[in-house]
Amino acid sequence: MIQDVLILGGGTAGFFMAASLKTHHPRLRVRVVRSPTLGIIGVGEGSTTDLLRFLHGFLRVPPEEFYRAVKPSLKLGIKFLWGKEDYHYTFSGALRQKFEPSGTPVGFACGESLADVDAVTSLMAAGKVFPRSPEGPWPLVNPTVGYHIENAELVAWLEAHAAKLGIEVIDGDLASVEQADGEIQALRLQDGQRLAADFFVDASGFRAELIGKALGTPFISYADSLFCDKAVVGGWARTDEPLLPYTTAETMSAGWAWQIEHPGRINRGYVYCSRFQSDAEAEAEFRAKNPKVGPTRVVPFVPGRYAHQWVGNVFAVGNAAGFVEPLEATSLLCIAHECRFLTTALAEGGLRKNHSMRASTDRLCGRLWDEIRDFLAIHYRFNQRLDTPFWRHCREHVALHGAQRLVEFYQENGPTFCLEVELLTPAQSIFQLEGFWLHLLGMGVPHGREDRLSAAERAQWATLRAANRAVGAQGLTVEEALRVLHDPRWRWTPGFYKDIA
Repeated sequence: MIQDVLILGGGTAGFFMAASLKTHHPRLRVRVVRSPTLGIIGVGEGSTTDLLRFLHGFLRVPPEEFYRAVKPSLKLGIKFLWGKEDYHYTFSGALRQKFEPSGTPVGFACGESLADVDAVTSLMAAGKVFPRSPEGPWPLVNPTVGYHIENAELVAWLEAHAAKLGIEVIDGDLASVEQADGEIQALRLQDGQRLAADFFVDASGFRAELIGKALGTPFISYADSLFCDKAVVGGWARTDEPLLPYTTAETMSAGWAWQIEHPGRINRGYVYCSRFQSDAEAEAEFRAKNPKVGPTRVVPFVPGRYAHQWVGNVFAVGNAAGFVEPLEATSLLCIAHECRFLTTALAEGGLRKNHSMRASTDRLCGRLWDEIRDFLAIHYRFNQRLDTPFWRHCREHVALHGAQRLVEFYQENGPTFCLEVELLTPAQSIFQLEGFWLHLLGMGVPHGREDRLSAAERAQWATLRAANRAVGAQGLTVEEALRVLHDPRWRWTPGFYKDIA
């Protein structure tokens, strides 16, 4: 029976896993080995709504506590400077709206533009985050929002939260790994400590000390779909820039750049392909676009995942399991799902060795990573924004893998949801079919059902968009909303973020 779990790595992934296990299995002994010599990546991070449901539902962290300690900003989605014209990708399920009485999805009205497709899209376009309450000067807060978080502040809060839960933290660097019968028995630290446990979590980041180095698990490259392999990152203290309610993803000559909004700082990064641009060229393009940026650094990475995430008595989480560029805020998303998968599997397996539970959880993790690869591949294959050697190469050579048949279905039938269960199995999908359709529409990929809307539905569409624009114009800015959410008089509705495990 598993009674003692040892987690190698004290960053976001390690402490989130520790908190998950201890919250749902309070009798477990949970220890985290935190390296005193290895720092955190330390860039700003964006999230999706999955993180909030994980934090405030699965981990049972009161929102007011998290706002007070971490000071997140608010994010409705991602603004893509991409495709033929800019478009907004939200978490609100906009394309699931239907015209009545026909039941035709509104996506069939979006052939020319995704502007004002719902109120959230209009709020983003207006630089607002929440609708204004008709009963007073406060926001109508809804759960279709993510966070912008400074990574250092998140890790500091996680360490304090771990202490409250009774999680032990051991400072030390790994020296060697003891193995027997295909499992890990103990870790030896450089100071001589020998740490034995029943179960191990590899949260050692790109080093993948346990799942990769010790156990020799094969690595599956995503290089035929995702060509970028480096990022130059930097930022600056906010001055008079508006605090935007979204992450920005901007097409660059050999990749793309992100912008993440914090109340006191703007974080920027340029993800690029070193086959098409040198580090110096990337730095120059990045600085030309962002003249306020301070010191920068280059972060190399290898896109892909390990063939197995749960091997014997070891489970890998975060960058130790795999990595893809943060084009869709997938880092914290993956960690949240991985933590939930393992915590639930151990509970349902009775905290015992359970081959079928391990194998099924491992396959589920693999599908999560592969769907992210397929989703990002679409962003590259169909982006017509720039005509540079890199983007021409993407349009000609990006492998779509599992997204290929989705694209073929869309090109013939348009953004219909009639066969979603067969196409994507929505219960297991991270982005849902809507995510794929939205980007194909946003990038102007044509389909064979442009004739589907009636004249009456087109008139209804114009009325709907005008109503959405009015909501957006009257909304609250991020600064206004945060002042309310930080006010001690504000009260969160119990169960606002439901536990979806």
